[in-house]
Amino acid sequence: MSSIFANESTENPVTLIRQTLRVKPDDDGVVVASFTTNKGKGSGAQILPYGEFREAVAVLRDAAENGIPEVSESEDIPAAEMIRRTLRLEDGVVSFRVKGGKGAKPARIPLEHFAAVVELLSSTVAAVEAAGSKLSK
Repeated sequence: MSSIFANESTENPVTLIRQTLRVKPDDDGVVVASFTTNKGKGSGAQILPYGEFREAVAVLRDAAENGIPEVSESEDIPAAEMIRRTLRLEDGVVSFRVKGGKGAKPARIPLEHFAAVVELLSSTVAAVEAAGSKLSK
């Protein structure tokens, strides 16, 4: 028997990031940072080159501190710029993507957890860069 609430996850995004943040080579050998902020249908991992992690987190920090701007989406661009262009606040949920294209799933974070998520990601920048640098040698 399945729950009628199976499509919605209420797990804290900070907890999910703590469980899922990884630095690893992808299938093409590119070293990436990967994390999940939500579970369920229409969700997926946020995967970006580890070298773009610092700037991507800086965009999120700016949004947490100064508000989420109104901007439009685009094509194949760096993760920080994609976040900048796709960052939205709708119905109390912050969403963004780190890459575009078919299959790219947005991160969805309840607004009340957004600052904590950004703080957690900010605290991992040096570790992600160190792990990525070590793996890319």
